[in-house]
Amino acid sequence: MAKKISETTSKTLRAKANKSKRYTIGDLKKVYSRGQGAYLGSGSRPGVSMAAWAMARVNSFMRGSRKHDLDLQAKARKRNRKK
Repeated sequence: MAKKISETTSKTLRAKANKSKRYTIGDLKKVYSRGQGAYLGSGSRPGVSMAAWAMARVNSFMRGSRKHDLDLQAKARKRNRKK
């Protein structure tokens, strides 16, 4: 089971969302939670913590990776077109 997102991590995600023009804090929290689940579900590399794994997924998501969380990317794209 994924851990609750800590206050420190929330601050980091909030800062990333404020820098981003496309993604909200809610989007990034969902990606972080999915990263925690991926760490627990499919395994990970030795020596990498769950927090590092999940934050790496957030960073990858923000750079535009086409490997995961494509549903959230599509929602953000659609939301930004309407503005």
